[in-house]
Formats: sequence, structure tokens, C-alpha cells
Amino acid sequence: MLAAASHFVTRDTGRTFDPKQIPLNDQPTLALFARGDTNGVFQFESAGIKNVLRKLRPTDFEDVVAVNALYRPGPMENIDTFIARKNGQEPIAYPDPALEKILKPTYGVLVYQEQVMQVASVMGGFSLGEADLLRRAMSKKKSSVLAAEQDKFIEGAVKQGFPEATAKTVYAYIDRFANYGFNRSHAVAYSMVAFWLAYLKVHDPAAFFAALMNASMNNLPKLRTYVQEAKARQVALLGPDINTSNGGFKLSDGKIRFGLLSVKGMRRDFSEAIFTARKNGPFKDFRDLLQRLEPKWLKADNFKPLILAGAFDSFDDNRAQTIANLDELINSVKLAGNDVGLFSSASA
Repeated sequence: MLAAASHFVTRDTGRTFDPKQIPLNDQPTLALFARGDTNGVFQFESAGIKNVLRKLRPTDFEDVVAVNALYRPGPMENIDTFIARKNGQEPIAYPDPALEKILKPTYGVLVYQEQVMQVASVMGGFSLGEADLLRRAMSKKKSSVLAAEQDKFIEGAVKQGFPEATAKTVYAYIDRFANYGFNRSHAVAYSMVAFWLAYLKVHDPAAFFAALMNASMNNLPKLRTYVQEAKARQVALLGPDINTSNGGFKLSDGKIRFGLLSVKGMRRDFSEAIFTARKNGPFKDFRDLLQRLEPKWLKADNFKPLILAGAFDSFDDNRAQTIANLDELINSVKLAGNDVGLFSSASA
């Protein structure tokens, strides 16, 4: 999807789209997330996560990453707290002041596995290797290993001067987190792709929707939704055309052209036959198309969907009249072809 949209940008505008050059503090893109306007944006399309975005109103990329990590079974129990603290509706609290630096980016809420490793190191005195073992145990939900680590954590915390009660509270928090902890590096990677797509949706909507529609051709309900949204954003949409359409959606001069395969009832092998015939130049009229196709394709049912979809409107033909005359036109082309064949044989 991202590669396809990038290709459309380059081909249509001449600009090279380099995701790595996108500023992650781009305000129009963050505003799109804050509106929950994320149809077609990887990982952020569901109604539920859109609702979270609208409540949270992300103001930086880290907020987007946190939503990606929190919107999963388990972490969801912390979403309301995260939102309330982010929006100043609830005071930010930490289990211990020593953990503020670790938990401040997430408003005192434990969100990532990496934060657990840092807490284990700062409070429990774990080495990085020991903290990583704890992280692995959490990711694999090894409850027996986690229970065995409790005494070690509390003992280490007491040795470093933390109250035993605080150490127990923090470990209990970690233990609950073991049921859903998400790797921050994964959340960042997913959110980067989402941010790049959202950036395209804001700044290059025609390229974004052309790629999105191509990716959704086998999902008619989604495709209809995206077509309606593109229209609402004033993206110019052009119907299928026998001489200019590809199989899928294409972008030209900022306008999206429907592909022949977007026509209901259109066969892929028939479209390929049309494209093969078109290699010799655009079709002059409907008869020219019929004459350049192999006889096996000359069946009225092959052409009716294209006629009704307006694929021949550039010939200035009336759709209803073309359908009414279709059988007669096909038969005349077939007869002409047979006559040529007989004439050639006789001449030989």
C-alpha cells in the first residue's frame, strides 16, 4: 500500500516520496489522528481505535505509538487512565518518584515491555541481561518464572533503599502487565507506517486513495466507503474508459481513473485480451474494438457490463442504443471476418 502510493506520487508529480524525510511532528497529520480520520491507515481503521484517538487527541508521535500499544486485549483497561492523564483530567501519579523518568512519557502508565526492563533495573537492581530475561518471560506468559522472580525483585529493591511495600506494589503491577505487555519497538514500527500513510492521506490524497482502492478491489463494501470518502475530499474520480483504463485504479494529473476490473461482472482474462489488442493503438470506435479481438470474445455478455459502466462513452455512443444494437453489431463483425477468411482461401 505504502509502496503503491509512493509510486503514484512519483509518477504523477515527479516528486520522490521518501518516508524517512517525513517530519513526525507534522501538525496536519497529527490533526488527522486527533479527528480519528483514519480510514485506510494501517492499524488505525477500527471504530474502536478511532474513538480512542478522538478522546486522546494525539499531539505528538509518541501518543500515536502509545495508542497502538494500548489498543489490544488487556492494555485497554489502562486506556481511560492514559487519556485522562494526557488531557489533564487526572493527576499523573507514579508508584515511586524513582520511576518518574521511566513512566513520564506515558503519563505514569506502564505501556511497554521495555519500561518493565527499566523498572526492574532501577528498582530491583536487575542487570540488563536479567531484565531481558524477565521481559522474555513476560512475553511468553511464563507465570512460574515470573513468580520466582518476585522474591528476587523485592530483595533487590529493599537493598537499594526502597520500602518493601512499594516493591511489592510495583511487582504486582508488573505481574499484571505480563498478561498484555507490548514491545515498544514493534509499536513504533507499526506506528511509523501508519504515520506515513496518514501523511499521504493529508498531503497527497489522490495518490493515497488510488493505492487504497487498488488494495481493496476484492472488498466491495470497503471500496465503496473509500470511493465516497475520496469524493468528499474533492478527489476527482473518472469512470472506466476502454482506451485509458488499466485493470486497476490509476492516477493521472491528480485524477483517479477507475480500472476495467472495477466493473462488476468484468472477467480478468477478457480485460487482458482488451489490453493486448490495445497495444496496437487506441480503439477508434466500438466496431474497431470488436474487429481487433479474437472471435471467442465476441459475446454480448462480455461487453454489456462495460457499456453500462460508461467505458465506451468516449466514442460518444448512446449506451442504451449500443446495447440494443449489440447482437447485430457482433454478428456483422463475425460475418465480415468469415468473408475475409473465405476470400483469402479462394485467392490462394
